[in-house]
Amino acid sequence: RAKTEIFQFLKPDGRAVLNGDDDKLAAVCEVNGEKPLFFGMDTQSEVWADEVENHGLAGTQCRIHLEGEAFSVRIPIPGEHMVSNALAAAAVAKCYGLSAEEIRKGIEGLEAISGRMHMVKSGALTVIDDCYNANPVSMKASLDVLKHTQGRTVAILGDMGELGADEIRLHQEVGACAASAGVDLCICVGRLSQYMAKAARQENPELEVLHLERLEELMGMLPDLAKQGGSMLVKASHFMGFEKIIAFFENTRPH
Repeated sequence: RAKTEIFQFLKPDGRAVLNGDDDKLAAVCEVNGEKPLFFGMDTQSEVWADEVENHGLAGTQCRIHLEGEAFSVRIPIPGEHMVSNALAAAAVAKCYGLSAEEIRKGIEGLEAISGRMHMVKSGALTVIDDCYNANPVSMKASLDVLKHTQGRTVAILGDMGELGADEIRLHQEVGACAASAGVDLCICVGRLSQYMAKAARQENPELEVLHLERLEELMGMLPDLAKQGGSMLVKASHFMGFEKIIAFFENTRPH
């Protein structure tokens, strides 16, 4: 078949930086006549990490090994999946000649943007704003972040789009994951999220699960949820408009 790989658009002097933990990418031996630079948790990669410590909403500590040298770093955005992102950034920075200390400072200075693991404080409630987009993998990763928080936990989850023929099964998988994450309350919003809610109830009959068809039904519940404090994850595909939830908490937090 015709060559359609993204590598054909790489400049002649460019270098491919690939995720060595991905079995398909790990099989790439050469791009533009040069071996790719691999990053990942696999020690066979040139850029890899160990000593990973999850500190909940405070982020993740790890040690990054970078072609013969190593340094410890605190990744300020929560979620162990951020270690892979930090490794990708370190690998690219290495290609541009940055030192290990410059890379460490860059990672530790990372700030979340709205909709992507952005923390919003509203009184005693911490809202994890991850509503920019969603797919089954990112949903499960975000639920894992919520799992490592203290106190009461609430997951507000919405429909995921563009999943094709498997959309019902994939929503069911996320519902089961939410139930196993130990949340105190799971609120599923949207047409497809009914399957998420049903799976959560089946996985944990003791879990408090609500299903709402429309976002407007949820908005009136937000003041009471804010009073109860704890941590709340807000996540769905962008078309669900969950940024309205975040706007509510941003507008009601103390100034």
